[in-house]
Amino acid sequence: MDGINYAFWCQAVEMNVKGRERMKHLTGIPQPPDITEPLYQKWLVDDVIVKGWLINSLEPRLRGSYIRYPTARGVWEAIATTFYDGCDEAQIFSLNRQVSHLKQGGRAIEEYYDDLQKLWQEIDFRCPNPMVCVNDIEAFNTYIRKNRVYAFLDGLDDRLDHVRAEVLKLNPFPTIEQAYGHVRRENIRQEVMIKGDGGYQNSMAMELDM
Repeated sequence: MDGINYAFWCQAVEMNVKGRERMKHLTGIPQPPDITEPLYQKWLVDDVIVKGWLINSLEPRLRGSYIRYPTARGVWEAIATTFYDGCDEAQIFSLNRQVSHLKQGGRAIEEYYDDLQKLWQEIDFRCPNPMVCVNDIEAFNTYIRKNRVYAFLDGLDDRLDHVRAEVLKLNPFPTIEQAYGHVRRENIRQEVMIKGDGGYQNSMAMELDM
């Protein structure tokens, strides 16, 4: 959890906690036993374990803000209050703004794509598809998928202009996963060629020195 990937973090934590049959420590259902009851000590040990999972899943800079909460549920709810509010339009605006401004900027294409996916997952979590009709749902999803391909291509470095144009010509129009795969293959090809040219130039320089 780094502050912007709440949706992914939340789902990953729920999978982990449910898989270990301790979800009640996040939901509070059923109510924990009274401190005077024999089962309280076991509940407390389990709760400390779940709280430890939550704290350890946060980036170090965030841990100090939550470690003093007495229960795992307290940590869980505090993080949700801080990083998720379905009515917080300012956070939704901020996420969409980050997407529109995000560029590859010379970074590895995998890193750039991963950053986009984290933002999109957070947006999807906060803004679920509002449609009801099956046809409308599909039309809306198609619209979102296309716009994400456009955003991904727009942020690529200029050296990938050629493959950007190729992706836009694909028929049928690709999903974001297909577009990423297409661009990634071209990126690998360019890197191999650059390394090959470098090796050739180095060998020629050595021969001239001799």
